[in-house]
Amino acid sequence: MSDPTAVARRNTWPLVVGQSVSQFGDYLALFFALPVFVRDLTGSATQLGLLAMFETAAVLLFGFIAGVLVDRVRVRRALVIADLLRAVAFGLLALAVAAGAGTVWMAFAVAFLVGSMATVFDTGLESYVPTVLTDDLLVVANSRLQVGRNLAQTLGFVVGGAVLAWGGGIATAFAFQAVTYLVSVAGILMLREIRPRPLARREAVWSALRHGIVTLWQSAPLRWATLSAFAINLAFAPLAAVMVLYAQDELGIVTDLSLGMLFAGFAAIGALGVSLAPRLVAAIGLGRSVVAGGVLFGLGAMGAGFSDGAMTVLPFGLAMAGVSINQVAFVTLRQRLAPPDRLGRVVAASRTISFAGIPIGAALGGVLGEAIGLRPLFVGGGAVIAVAAALLIFGPLWRVRADAAAYELSASTR
Repeated sequence: MSDPTAVARRNTWPLVVGQSVSQFGDYLALFFALPVFVRDLTGSATQLGLLAMFETAAVLLFGFIAGVLVDRVRVRRALVIADLLRAVAFGLLALAVAAGAGTVWMAFAVAFLVGSMATVFDTGLESYVPTVLTDDLLVVANSRLQVGRNLAQTLGFVVGGAVLAWGGGIATAFAFQAVTYLVSVAGILMLREIRPRPLARREAVWSALRHGIVTLWQSAPLRWATLSAFAINLAFAPLAAVMVLYAQDELGIVTDLSLGMLFAGFAAIGALGVSLAPRLVAAIGLGRSVVAGGVLFGLGAMGAGFSDGAMTVLPFGLAMAGVSINQVAFVTLRQRLAPPDRLGRVVAASRTISFAGIPIGAALGGVLGEAIGLRPLFVGGGAVIAVAAALLIFGPLWRVRADAAAYELSASTR
């Protein structure tokens, strides 16, 4: 029989590489080329907010159901199907744009479909990782995944700016995104399970949903972290929705290549910060890492509202490092504290509640930006993020150690 530790270490690389390539495509196309496409068609902050709302609204509509699905089916199969559907969506949009038939409503439709499949994929992947890795590798793997995300963001924005400027334009970016989802599929298929996760017992959907929500709610650290994440996402979504317009109107960054370089710069700084996440978690614990990351995130966003020109890359980089540290600790916390047969539902419930603030904030982002100005929007949003994270000092999350024990209430909540 193969050594589980050796298998787990081998699993780390196709997991990290496959997801990093897929995220590279996301940052090149989904988070860069698609907003630029809508900006060029409409020039409207409100339309950019609607784009972000369509992408994230799927979490509210399907988030809880995705958890039930993930707990009932073979997760690998669900991950593959979700990636294949995302590849088809971007492939068809690339063809429409190349033919000169692309419209803003097509962009909204693709954003909604891709967001829906991302809800299944992200919930499933977070639930699947503990089946292919040992407990001692969770923080390391989650950190590498986050570093891969930051590096993908760095390269994605640089390459995205170059592709839009010289490499074939929007259609090429969308086609490339479709290919990267296929690379993710290949990485998933290479993974070997070392401790298959038990499938949840069959029960009515509403009963299954209730068990997931109750399990989440009875874990005080997860409850506090989830509610804080809701507030943080509500404050951050308006900033993300108008980012490309903020760079153009307030920072004087008018070319697509320059915009890509700005995004790449703060992503690179963020990658350096998150590379320290395993040491930070070991030093101060999972709970305090969630708090520290959130506070850094908010301070960086505030700083971006006071900065000018290229120097804005520094506070944006601080914000990126903070959110990355926060996410590494929060994801690991969910994986450690949730029972295996309800992990999908706990992850889905936590993500759905956390992400509920995003479509609301995204829809308001453009309107607020036009009403109060983009700089006040960044300063105020950053302040809310920092305060929401700092308040966690007074709750149970602050006391969660790096080696958080497995979920303790599983027997009492069945």
